[in-house]
Amino acid sequence: MSEPRDSVGKELQELRDKDPAEALRRVNELDKTPNGRATAAIILIDCGDALGDLSSISRGVDILETLSAEISFSPDIAYNLANGLQLRARLLAAAERPLRGQVADDRLRARILFGRVMNDSSASISTRSQMLTNIGILFLETHRWVEALDCFQHAQHILPKNAVAAFQEMRRLMALANLFTQREETYQSYCHVDALCQRVRQLATVVSENYDVLEEFAGAAAIPIAKQAVDHGLKFGEPQVERLDNAYFSDIRRNSLALSLHCSTQEFSSGRFDLLTIPHLQTTLEDGPDVPEIFAMMNVMKADFAFARQVFFDVREYDAETPYFETTSHADTLDYAVYGVRYSALTTAQRIAFDILDKISVAIACYLKLPGAHRASFTGIWGNNEKEKGFVFSKKIETELIGGNQPLMALFDIFQDVSTHESLGGGFLDAQRQFRNSSTHRFTVLHDMGHNHLSDSLAVEHKSLLEFEQLTLASLRLARAALFYFVDFIVFAEHRKERDEGKLVLSSEVPDYDYIRGRKG
Repeated sequence: MSEPRDSVGKELQELRDKDPAEALRRVNELDKTPNGRATAAIILIDCGDALGDLSSISRGVDILETLSAEISFSPDIAYNLANGLQLRARLLAAAERPLRGQVADDRLRARILFGRVMNDSSASISTRSQMLTNIGILFLETHRWVEALDCFQHAQHILPKNAVAAFQEMRRLMALANLFTQREETYQSYCHVDALCQRVRQLATVVSENYDVLEEFAGAAAIPIAKQAVDHGLKFGEPQVERLDNAYFSDIRRNSLALSLHCSTQEFSSGRFDLLTIPHLQTTLEDGPDVPEIFAMMNVMKADFAFARQVFFDVREYDAETPYFETTSHADTLDYAVYGVRYSALTTAQRIAFDILDKISVAIACYLKLPGAHRASFTGIWGNNEKEKGFVFSKKIETELIGGNQPLMALFDIFQDVSTHESLGGGFLDAQRQFRNSSTHRFTVLHDMGHNHLSDSLAVEHKSLLEFEQLTLASLRLARAALFYFVDFIVFAEHRKERDEGKLVLSSEVPDYDYIRGRKG
């Protein structure tokens, strides 16, 4: 009996693209084994997506939720369940407020599941690359566009032929190139447009050479749309990525860690490429003649980010030959732990990067004139959990969110991802917060060999050195994205302000710091 059932599964999987309605009609022919139920769920979700059928997607999600409760963790089940939750949220989003409810819950759960797949070593390269592509698309749907671009790039790094990731990045960069060109005065610090256009051409070439992968991952219906975008992308200038002699700058470009989306070789050569800044503010006469403090805040956050990034590079680049003086002796704890200034520098880099989120919250609170702004924190600025009411937003934050401030929504989503939830556990970025707290208040011990080290007292967090390096890189990328969203938040809020009589506009032509200090002509 199993052979014809297997053939039914293969037949229905082939029908998903050709005739999704027929595949849905026949889905009950599949057997009730775990594999049969998983196949049915995938068909329900994929075909429901193709037909815009919310009930089929929900039915597939329900099947996968039941399966995940019955069996041990499976990256494939988790990936497909996350995909179903993401699609259900997309269909519901038009009819529901995004702050809370089914849409917000589904998206949060999808990110948690995608994160579990991301950290599962048993997941195949293809699954991890597709997962990164999907979470990138999910990020775009929740206005987290910088992280989306990072995900698409990472997906291609894992699987260079991932044409879906290349297409998604290319399409987003095209839209940004158009925006940056139309509103150059506002967005000139975001990117070197020529360098961005060269990346578009590079991505168009990747997609044009891998239409078979695009069809495998996204279905035949995606091909015509992709070809139209590729034809446009191939008209952009030829990529001319020149070699950088400075190893640190080369590492920044390779890991997309500049405070600019794409930098020209000339910018790297000049040593000035972290150009992101607040373009302008509207101030009242009552605010006085001084430059608004928000500019000082932005300067400090940029400097903190650049310092953490450089420390992280120094730690990895110099390995045991650290640029820091090692003046202390250490007792060997006989558990393959590593000690010294180099490893303290690494945990400090992660802590500085993550703490930028707290600084952003203070800057937002000051900008919105929230009471006690100087005491704001990234975990406290949004609101509080109240008995019988659940999470209640602070009034001014909720007003901004309801008013459509999408960058603030992106930052709120990050808050959810670095938080622990009563029913769902930790968000998929929660480890960054935990290790920041550990290295600040307790002890973080890194190991270059061995695994599963535990603390009897819970006072020590143990972590593989290689894993902690990756976590620090993730914290740097998160801080970078959050700084872009913060500037986006200011741009959005300023654009909404009415230019009443008596207001003065302080533009981005605030004197350059190095020029005033006599460091450049």
